[in-house]
Amino acid sequence: MLRTSVLATAVVGSMAFSPAFVPQGPGLRTVAKSPLSPPNAACAPRQRAGVALEMAFSFGKKKEPERKAPWGDENPYRIFGVTEDAPYEEVEQAYKDLVAENEGNEKYCMQLEMMKEKIFDDRLYARMAGSLKAKVAESPFDRKFVEKKDPWYSKIAWLAKIVRMPKQKYAIQVSILMSCFIVAGIFAPQLASTTMGFGFLSAMGFLYNRGTPDVVRDDMGNPGESRPANYAALGKTLVICLLFAGMGFSFGQVLITSAALPAMMQPDAVINTFFNVGLWVSAMFFQVQDEE
Repeated sequence: MLRTSVLATAVVGSMAFSPAFVPQGPGLRTVAKSPLSPPNAACAPRQRAGVALEMAFSFGKKKEPERKAPWGDENPYRIFGVTEDAPYEEVEQAYKDLVAENEGNEKYCMQLEMMKEKIFDDRLYARMAGSLKAKVAESPFDRKFVEKKDPWYSKIAWLAKIVRMPKQKYAIQVSILMSCFIVAGIFAPQLASTTMGFGFLSAMGFLYNRGTPDVVRDDMGNPGESRPANYAALGKTLVICLLFAGMGFSFGQVLITSAALPAMMQPDAVINTFFNVGLWVSAMFFQVQDEE
């Protein structure tokens, strides 16, 4: 028993006078560390003592309950009916709609405003963290420059002056009227010459008036002005319509003599069809009036 007590006293004494417990100062001799000891060996007992003190003082201490939001357990996104990546305008519009629905309930309107600020704060944190993805797949500034090529007819000076691509409204008007003449000639071949005449006059009217400003009319729908005739434009109109109508007529004649047509397709109907198709091309893709 005596031997055991002496041994324990020696061990405690050696630990008390070890380099970890000897104070360092200018007036004291520094004990050199052993090269075999780890770098933080002197600090380990202090760290363990600090952890033990922290555990001792924190024992029995109650955790502070988490603070609830002013609006309770309700989900702001569900109340607003928006997703987490909803744009600012959508959130703002949902907030205005909810405030209008709950007009007079000032307490709930204040909660709605705090919910809105919470949604905006979440979006700000997500954007700063880099987790908020942009909805624009490709920035317009990153798009490759596409060089616009001029159409082939623009390289010919005289052709570039009269060829024009039609706008949607004008194309619909021309196509509907000329289609009526074509269909009428197919179902009534005996009226082919009549439909060809009306088609020629209609194509000339479309082509001559294309590019001119609309006629001013009074309250009764009557034209309020009379314009002088443009004989140069009228001459171009006549030449273009005769050229394309003649091409259509010639193609119809060749088709009748060289191809076997169905029995239901009369020769007059074929000629009427290609004749009016040529007029449709002349009215659709040409312009004789100078743009003002």
